[in-house]
Amino acid sequence: MNQWDEIQNTEIKSRKKAMKKFMILLAGQLISSIGSGLTAFGLVIYVLSLTGSVTATAIVSICAFLPSILLAPVGGVLADHYDRRVMMILGEMFSGFGLVICLVTIMSANPSLVLICVGVGVSSLFTALMEPAFKATITDLLWEEDFAKAGGMVQIANNAKLLISPAIAGVLLQITTVSTLIIIDMLTFFITAFIIVAVKKGMVTKLKENAGLSFLKEIKEGIAALRGKSGIVAMIVVMTIVVFCLGFVQILSKPLILAFAGEIELGILATVSAWGMMAGSIIISSMVKAKSYVRMLSIGLFGCGIFFALMGVKENLFLIATFGFMMFAFMPAVQIGAEVLIRNNLSNEVQGRAFGLISFITQMGYVFAYVLSGVLSDYVFEPFMSGNSLFAIKIGEVIGTGPGRGIALLILVAGMTLATVGIVVFRLKSVKTLEGGII
Repeated sequence: MNQWDEIQNTEIKSRKKAMKKFMILLAGQLISSIGSGLTAFGLVIYVLSLTGSVTATAIVSICAFLPSILLAPVGGVLADHYDRRVMMILGEMFSGFGLVICLVTIMSANPSLVLICVGVGVSSLFTALMEPAFKATITDLLWEEDFAKAGGMVQIANNAKLLISPAIAGVLLQITTVSTLIIIDMLTFFITAFIIVAVKKGMVTKLKENAGLSFLKEIKEGIAALRGKSGIVAMIVVMTIVVFCLGFVQILSKPLILAFAGEIELGILATVSAWGMMAGSIIISSMVKAKSYVRMLSIGLFGCGIFFALMGVKENLFLIATFGFMMFAFMPAVQIGAEVLIRNNLSNEVQGRAFGLISFITQMGYVFAYVLSGVLSDYVFEPFMSGNSLFAIKIGEVIGTGPGRGIALLILVAGMTLATVGIVVFRLKSVKTLEGGII
């Protein structure tokens, strides 16, 4: 064996060893994601049963979501400065402290919605600080040739809370309470922390050359990268509207189902719908190359919006599951189409900061949706569909009457808005200019 063969063999062994460590870390992330999904599902059911208010559910969702938006840039910078494995361990453990607050509150004689919000907020806060460290660990641990493969596996692990947890939680709630789901989630934190400690040896954090940049400077550089690019600005506006519409389905789908079905049915429906995203991703990944990413984005938005709207038409579990599956199946076309159009029109050296800024802006659409969905549902659409106006009666002849049909109408409106955005995008000249990439 010559020297070159020895070098190649050594490299192969090193890559296999690194991938083995990564797979162990990924297993921990998968376990943690499933646990988080159990808690998220259980708390929604609990708050709905406790208050009977969609607004209250939306408030809890905001508390669980907002910290991850606001602190994601902070977590990224900290991940560049400190040992990422230590950050992951501390993030897991302190996130568990937030769940302790929720658990104690739920088990008390007089549960407090405020304390539940505090608990999920604390948990989300430390999760936001931990996730960038986990993603950056891929760079620390793996060879560049394995980045894409690892990224795909991380997406699957992170989506386990959508693909697996709802069905499990729905079944468990028939034999136990939400407190048990939270305890299971807390146990997953200890398991994940133990796994991180077990594989920490020999892993070295690679600090970025620009890790010392101030937050303000990074934000300014991100803004500068987008300034003057009308097509990208238009895409940011479009995607913010899209995220806003999708935020409605996250909040309203559960009370819509629970108005005429139980937790098991809700869990199964949520899992079936989420698997649509997996199917859509497989279809798109099998394509050699899209002829037009604007067309892909437009079709994705239109299909997603139409099936979103159809979910509100009938109180039929099979139809809702089918429409939910199809809605999620179109979603990868939206995500990939938008990302490729933006990525192809930004210089590589500014993409990190630019995408960070774009993500921050667009994700705020969820926050506004969470606020408005509860208010519109409880104080506008549900009272309207419970009334006896001629317009409400006519609509009721199509989508039905009774509890939850106001929510159904709101879902129908949000879905049609999303489909309309898909048509508009296809006609926007500023978006079409992105098709050619950087000139």
